[in-house]
Amino acid sequence: MTSTQEQVSSTTATEPSPTAQMLELLSSPRLQPYVQAFKPASDQGQLGAYLWGQAVSASLHPFLGFAEVVIRNAIHQSLSMQCSKDSSTSYPWYDRAANGSIILKGKSQTKVENLLFEGTPPIRKAIQPTPDLVVSRLSFGFWPNVMEELNQRYAPQTFNDVFSHHPHSARRHWSFDKNKEVVVLKLKRLQDLRNRVCHFEAVWKHHWLGADGTHWSRAVKKLRELHTEMQELVGWCSPLAITTYKSSFGHNWFSRLCTTGAVAAFMTNESEWARFPEFPPARPASSDICALQEKSTQETANST
Repeated sequence: MTSTQEQVSSTTATEPSPTAQMLELLSSPRLQPYVQAFKPASDQGQLGAYLWGQAVSASLHPFLGFAEVVIRNAIHQSLSMQCSKDSSTSYPWYDRAANGSIILKGKSQTKVENLLFEGTPPIRKAIQPTPDLVVSRLSFGFWPNVMEELNQRYAPQTFNDVFSHHPHSARRHWSFDKNKEVVVLKLKRLQDLRNRVCHFEAVWKHHWLGADGTHWSRAVKKLRELHTEMQELVGWCSPLAITTYKSSFGHNWFSRLCTTGAVAAFMTNESEWARFPEFPPARPASSDICALQEKSTQETANST
């Protein structure tokens, strides 16, 4: 063997595997929770656990999208109707300058003013954003705070409108702080879940889920329970939203991934389970075929 061959052989023998290099890119501090919780026996197992964590978080996006939009729209509609005296389902109830508006506090008021005012010092925008636009630009964290801060003039009706399918929903039920607090805490839990998913924080951690024991299977079970609890919350607002979600790809995706079998499979050979089946090519509708044929005929005539 020549000196050059020996050098190449030595480099090849000592070069880290692609999996080891990927783990280095992710960094030891980032991976340490996975090492502690999943106790992988190999680099492949460690990377597989991390990729499972990514996948199960991503699978929650469809549900969170349903939850955020359905709940915020229901709150907006209820307060719009109350503050406009039943004349509009989209009214600037959050705007101090509007007749019948509610009084927002602290960060809630600041978030709204950032949308209604501009410049330094702040000056009210000449053209105000529509209520629908304001609602779409407010983060989900705004809504649990609004519900928590509502006074007795608005709270019973708003909770009754938004969570009309709650088993005890009635204005009298929502007149008691302890009953409202249960729902507000669930809304904040939903907000925490959303923030973890959107900020790439692990959703399976024992301490955050309140899982007992130390084995990772307890955390998987607890995450499934949280998913069920959050579905119940959204179902109190709209049973149809949950029925639609349960028949969707998102629900099927989460249900398959949030299992001990999925964790074990990812840690054994993640690449084997990371592929979607190929979808058959779409067949254009007959009207589309006619349009394509007409376009082809026209192009042929133009060319001649």
